[in-house]
Amino acid sequence: MTKNEDLKRLYTGSEINVNILKEILDDNQITSLIKNDLKSGLTAGFGGGYVEAESSIFVFSNNLEKAKIILNEFLNSFE
Repeated sequence: MTKNEDLKRLYTGSEINVNILKEILDDNQITSLIKNDLKSGLTAGFGGGYVEAESSIFVFSNNLEKAKIILNEFLNSFE
């Protein structure tokens, strides 16, 4: 990762939705990173947030616009 490739938060929601979205982004050759505070704290050994904690998904800024289009299609599929 170079200094010009900043991570931008794309979406925050349930762990299930974030994981599905990550798969869709992967299918579209968009690298993403999931952050889950509860799991991070548990892995580090000092607890974490709460069980209902949400997960966030991040993409590199150069992929943000394409990822937003995919996110909108994903969210519209719930309607």
